[in-house]
Amino acid sequence: MKNVCIIPARGGSKRIPLKNIIDFAGKPLMVHSIEAAQKSGLFGDDIYVSSDSEQILDVAVKYGAKPLRRPDAISGDKANLEDATLDLLKQLAPKKFDHLCMMMPASPLVEGDDLKQSYKELMANKKSNCSMSVVKYPHYPFWALQEKKGFISFFFKKYLIDSKLLPKDIYCPIAAIRWVEVKNFLKEKKFYGKKLSKFVMPFEKSADIDTYEDIEFAEKLYKLMKMK
Repeated sequence: MKNVCIIPARGGSKRIPLKNIIDFAGKPLMVHSIEAAQKSGLFGDDIYVSSDSEQILDVAVKYGAKPLRRPDAISGDKANLEDATLDLLKQLAPKKFDHLCMMMPASPLVEGDDLKQSYKELMANKKSNCSMSVVKYPHYPFWALQEKKGFISFFFKKYLIDSKLLPKDIYCPIAAIRWVEVKNFLKEKKFYGKKLSKFVMPFEKSADIDTYEDIEFAEKLYKLMKMK
């Protein structure tokens, strides 16, 4: 099987400017994803960083990934991951791949072994052609509360039922890893196809960095992981 990895890393992040290359545990944030892809041994030289930022692409090259300049038309705030992936496959044509893995640059706790296991599970599931990383839902999924005028109330009021009546296999999607069969992606043009399977990850690896508070939390988890 021929696999390709794409790490989408726009330069226009708002809450943390140039978030994808901010320092995390002594390295630019997205480098943790690059190194996990390299250590997995699943992709050979086909590990690509897709970005509209030359600064980000320079970091990608420095750490052994291949740069893929993303057109401005699919790099704004409304850009989606499917467009970035289609652009990758278009730019790499006529190279052919069986499976594509998308790794998010802001999920620095994913390791090479996680990638290998997620791929192994996808290959073992003969009925699935795509998968996504998930964690077990930590608590009753409809306990969300909303504050209005100083008071809080349940956001999903009509779904408030006895938690014992809920299905047991409820999961929360995390951005870390997505796999898709390339021919199926080109047909459906989406990662979450009809035959979507799960890859369950431990909660401590689920960090997805959007804010400075996320960085502090993820760094604590990173230190705990390294102590094991």
